Amino acid sequence: MMRVLPPLLVIGGPAGSGKTSIASEVGKLAHAPVVDLGDSGDDDPHAVDLPALQLRLDAHEEARMVVVEGVYALALPPIRWAAKWTVYVDTPLDLSLARRALDHRDPAVILRAYLAGGRETHLRTVATGRQLADLVVDGSHDLADVAGRIHRFLLTRA
Repeated sequence: MMRVLPPLLVIGGPAGSGKTSIASEVGKLAHAPVVDLGDSGDDDPHAVDLPALQLRLDAHEEARMVVVEGVYALALPPIRWAAKWTVYVDTPLDLSLARRALDHRDPAVILRAYLAGGRETHLRTVATGRQLADLVVDGSHDLADVAGRIHRFLLTRA
């Protein structure tokens, strides 16, 4: 079990869904630090270094809230259980894949990984977070609108 001091807003969703940008905007609106799981390059949710995550969270023990974002943020029970609020960024896979490929120095690597099993891994591990989330947002919508919706959700659940 993770030791958590401030309340956590945990944001999960597919790579390229917009989680990082959304988390950053929500962090600004809520005056909260953002901690990245650093898991977007791995196909195994169990590769997330939970002790390292705890150290990053410990650095913000005085915060009113911490935003944690990552592909497997909702797939890993210790992270999900530590959350006060959970959000799933539901972005169509074609848009997520296009964003991720365009952000990579060699888009073919991303496309090959997707064809070699990335879609199945997503369905088995990441997509299940949608049913576990307190709030589901559409990552294809305007960033400010999505962040504002999450911020209003937090204010009504404080």
